[in-house]
Amino acid sequence: MKLMRFFVLRKQLAEAGRLLQSARVPAGLKLGALALAVLIVSPLNVLGDIPLLGVVDDVALMALLLGWFVRSASVHDDPLTIEASN
Repeated sequence: MKLMRFFVLRKQLAEAGRLLQSARVPAGLKLGALALAVLIVSPLNVLGDIPLLGVVDDVALMALLLGWFVRSASVHDDPLTIEASN
């Protein structure tokens, strides 16, 4: 189960990298996702850590952010969705 989750996360990470380079994805969406990622991993850690979890909560937040970005940006990059709206 954990191994399968790792492969899904790895696939999402590759897809996010591709979407960050796509000209079809709005710059505001890219900048927002990058700003949130910096906020999560910042040494200032504005959000704070959940007691007893330490770094695990940061990893979980990054995984959630990654999934959200891939879902949100894929709508703008999918050729079928773009053609259907025209």
